[in-house]
Amino acid sequence: MPGPVFLTGDDVTLRTVERDDLDFLQRNRNHPAVRRWMPRVQPENREQLEADFEGYMSDTGGVNLLACVDGDAVGFCSLFDVNHDSGRAELAAWVTPDAQGAGYGTEAAELLVEYAFAERRLHRLVAGALATNEPSRAGLETLGFVEEGRQRDQYFVDGEYVDRVLYGLLESEWRNGAS
Repeated sequence: MPGPVFLTGDDVTLRTVERDDLDFLQRNRNHPAVRRWMPRVQPENREQLEADFEGYMSDTGGVNLLACVDGDAVGFCSLFDVNHDSGRAELAAWVTPDAQGAGYGTEAAELLVEYAFAERRLHRLVAGALATNEPSRAGLETLGFVEEGRQRDQYFVDGEYVDRVLYGLLESEWRNGAS
């Protein structure tokens, strides 16, 4: 049974991740078109994914949500490494191969950014993307994230080393740039 809706946008709704969603997560996190942008993620069997799920459930500071369009899951987004003392968290999002290029990842991230600043009262969000992942980088920049650095040759992807680009967004920048 789908989890309750947590946040609603124009096209995307974000809802809680439930045990019934593990097949969706396993199928898509293992899909080459998704996994290639997440080089730290190795192929996962059901047992490994269930352990990840238990970690999601026990992380009281983080937020893990499914992005849905017309009730169907099209992606995943999260706030993690939340540090309330310094008011920061890391943002991550991915969308299924069929949903890539439709702007759903950007809208899901936008909903989560607004939530992080307005409801969680965070001061700063960070995110990272492979230098070769132009769609993710463009989405982050559309939301106002600023490139803050680069981890050179951070990951080995498709036979070559690739930089990881580091982004940051301050709450004041979000408010000044939010429409």
